[in-house]
Amino acid sequence: MVSVEGSQNCYNRGMRSGAEDSEVEEPILFIVTGPSGVGKGSVMRALLARDERLAKVVTYTTRPPREGEVNGFDYRFVSREEFEALLAQGALYEYEKVYQDHYYGSPREVFVPGHDGIIELDYKGRLKYQARFREVVSIFLLPPSLEELRRRILARSRVNNLEARLQNAVEQLRQAETYDYVVQNDDLERCVEEVHTVIQAERIRRRGRRLLQQLWEAAP
Repeated sequence: MVSVEGSQNCYNRGMRSGAEDSEVEEPILFIVTGPSGVGKGSVMRALLARDERLAKVVTYTTRPPREGEVNGFDYRFVSREEFEALLAQGALYEYEKVYQDHYYGSPREVFVPGHDGIIELDYKGRLKYQARFREVVSIFLLPPSLEELRRRILARSRVNNLEARLQNAVEQLRQAETYDYVVQNDDLERCVEEVHTVIQAERIRRRGRRLLQQLWEAAP
């Protein structure tokens, strides 16, 4: 996905070199991926409600909002012309045409000062952000079953893009084993708890590395 320069919820902390002051913690970018209908939005909403150190990276789409979706939180809903203008400005870091009808894009600037970021991306977007930032943790959400996933896709799809959504779901699932963590969303509360445990563990791991570096730097 892609991003826009000056986007409200994004602040560019940039890429950092290994020679930086060890007191400065590089933020972590948590990437959440999963097939359509797996519940990514619900999981991310719950995580943001319980973790004040997380800030969502809002991505762009040319599709119309679904019932209950909030512009500027779930996505930035833009027209095809607006999306193309963002591309021309170089504001989007990556983008893709999904389901053969709508464009999705994610921001170049992703971090809010003092916060870790969380972003919804497909596996192709994940690879691009992993190449850009050192501190990236990827989390793949699995559906309760393939049958349930198909039912959810059927419930939200138009006839003319149903097959594209089903094919995309299979394509995403085939990439799951390449992720740092795979969590099944068969119970929302449990799934949120497990993903939040991942987030906390990664912060502890990062802090431990920083403390170890400081110890060696202070050694005579």
